[in-house]
Amino acid sequence: MDSNLADALTLPFIDTTKGLQYRLSNPDGQTSLRTIDSSFITDRIFQVGLNNPNPTSEQLSFGLHLTTTQLEKPLHKTFPDEEDLDEDNESPDSFTVVVEDINKPLYGNNGSVDPTTISHDNKVVGFISATFSSWNSRLVISDIEIDPSYRRQGIARNLIRFAESLGSSRFPVRQMWLEVSNVNYPAIRSYLRMGFKVAGLDVALYVGTPAEGEFAIFMWKEIVTGH
Repeated sequence: MDSNLADALTLPFIDTTKGLQYRLSNPDGQTSLRTIDSSFITDRIFQVGLNNPNPTSEQLSFGLHLTTTQLEKPLHKTFPDEEDLDEDNESPDSFTVVVEDINKPLYGNNGSVDPTTISHDNKVVGFISATFSSWNSRLVISDIEIDPSYRRQGIARNLIRFAESLGSSRFPVRQMWLEVSNVNYPAIRSYLRMGFKVAGLDVALYVGTPAEGEFAIFMWKEIVTGH
């Protein structure tokens, strides 16, 4: 993250170096979130090995391990349209932070862009949605998407930082939590670099869905009180 952003975790925020604006989403902006291409391409995935115990044994033990598997050919993963974006953002315990390219206004412009001016009429290139779960003080990241042409620029890390800062300022957050498919190898590596750890998995979560055959990996990150 840029040094100036690390010291200014308040919204709205304009990264003048990259021409990006981070701000809270508004109800009228939900449609633009659905236009983001959330697909990805990977040549590696994670596989799980399970050691199921013999139920007749006197001593039961369980074991599992995740390993990286190289694919014979790259996988192009796509996702169905999200239909519950509006519902997620209507809850008082939920919020969405969007990032826009201030050099690409939706309706064009007839002059130079003022990097200090806050506007909601720019191209949305990414967002993160989160909901606070009060019973276990958990900030659940329900969705994070970034336009493919804007990836590998630190935007995901910035969105996570803004969500952590905003969530902690609103709620007594103790941890961040998210779910990711085992085939999303690039995202899992990024989350690990951001300080997330593997919390567990669900090998049956996607049964009966278009993602059947994949399994869910749950990751979490501790939020230090007063951070």
